[in-house]
Order: sequence, then structure tokens, then C-alpha cells
Amino acid sequence: MKKYFEQEKIALLLMVILLIVVQIPSFLLLKQGTVGFLLLGFFVLLLCVTMMLGTVKGLYSSFLFIFIVGTTLFYLEMTNTPKVTFPLPLFLGYGVALIICILLTGRVHDIFINQGEKNRRLQEEIRQFVAVDVETGFDNKFRMEMEVQAEMKRTDRYGAAFTLILLQIDYFAKFKQLYGEKETSHLLSELAKTIEKTMRITDRKFRYDQDRFALLLTNTDDHSVEVIYKKLAETLKTHQLLNEKYVTLSFRSGHIVYDQEVAVADYRALLQQVESEMVYREL
Repeated sequence: MKKYFEQEKIALLLMVILLIVVQIPSFLLLKQGTVGFLLLGFFVLLLCVTMMLGTVKGLYSSFLFIFIVGTTLFYLEMTNTPKVTFPLPLFLGYGVALIICILLTGRVHDIFINQGEKNRRLQEEIRQFVAVDVETGFDNKFRMEMEVQAEMKRTDRYGAAFTLILLQIDYFAKFKQLYGEKETSHLLSELAKTIEKTMRITDRKFRYDQDRFALLLTNTDDHSVEVIYKKLAETLKTHQLLNEKYVTLSFRSGHIVYDQEVAVADYRALLQQVESEMVYREL
């Protein structure tokens, strides 16, 4: 964090220096009439290019611009063209000031880009670190991906099998609209408690979407799945509201038994395959 603020201070200091340095060519150029005004416009434009694209492209554009304009001014002066009122020594100073400002601007650009990338990385790390869903106490979708991938690797290496079950609450959006936020939080909390009581301690539970749960059952094959579905159906379908009235819930479900024989490329393909089954199967 301290380093972050140091970089921020450096960027601010460079911007202050840049503003001070820009004043010098601006003051001199505005005295040179139309040509000076145009050169000042290009000066600002090249600084904007550097701020957006970086030092290398800013320097490349600046050198190209200085070469073209400098060559033109030199030619016009050598041919004694009467309309040339911009002295070459002043243009040389203009070029030096431009390069200095480009370097300063490029440094500011680099600091902002680096800090932006660091912020994105930190946000991703925080999002993955906060792995518990607040309403259910289950792990979230980021932890689910890590856990399932780890289990797939263990199965591929050592054998055995695991089962991944997905549950989707039917009409979840309508329930939320009808009963409100408080009742919806209560529903999710009670479902989580019921699932926790129904499953084994070693089974891992996830809430990977607003209306979806996932259950990772280690050392579980296809013969045990129907028993698990029956237990879940018996315990989940009736829910008591906060006003002590009861409602009947319905769920979509799907599962896959993963072993060394399953031809699934990766976690995404595995999840997609189970979700496609959920369209047809009711709990």
C-alpha cells in the first residue's frame, strides 16, 4: 500500500513538472503568430497521444513530426521564402522541449497503467479470497472452480471418482419479487442449513449463482446418486416462511460422476455438461 501511494505521488509530481515545462514553449510559441499557434496545437496533440499510447509511440510520432516540420522550415528558409517567420533556433528549442515533455508524459502513462494493472490483480485476489457466500455460508463460485479443478486432477492421477450435483431453485426471481429481500435471504439460509444437515461433513457445498447450488461429493459413484436425490427431495421441497406459513419449492437438478474414463476437457466443459442436464431433470 505504501508503494502504491509513492507511485501516486511520483505521478502527481511529474504532472506538476510537466505543466511547468509546458508553459515555456507555450509562451514563446504564442508570440509567433499562426505558425506558433499551430505548433502549440501539435505539441498538445502529441502529449495526448503519449498519455494514451505510451512513451514509444509518443517519441516515434514526435520524431516524425519534428523531422517533417524541421525539414520544411529549413527548406523554406534556404530558399528565402518571405512567408517564413519562424526561426530555426526557436524550432530547435521547441523540439527539445517536446522530447522532454514526451518523456515526462510517457512516465506518467506508465505509472497509471502499472497501477491500473495492480488494482485489477488486487481486486481479483480479493474476490477470490472472499470465498464464502454471505447468505448461505457456502463457498462461492470462485472457490468452487478451484475445488472442482483440484478434485479432477486428483481423480485423473489417483483414480476413484467424485460426483458433482447442481441444484437450481425454480421461479427464484418470482419468489424474490413476491416475498421480498428479507424472505429471500431467509429462504437461502434455510436451504443451506437443510443441505448441510442432509449431506456428509466431507461433502463440499457451493452457491455458484443466485439461484444455484453445487454439491461436490468425494468418493461417490453413480450407484449412490439416486439415494442422495431422494434425500434432497424429501428435505428441500417444503419451506417455512417467516410468517410460519409453508410453501412448496421445486428444483432442477443435474449431476455427473467424474472418473478417469470421463472424456471432459476441463472444468468449464464439465459444468456445461451438467447444466445442460438440468433443463430436463426435476428434483
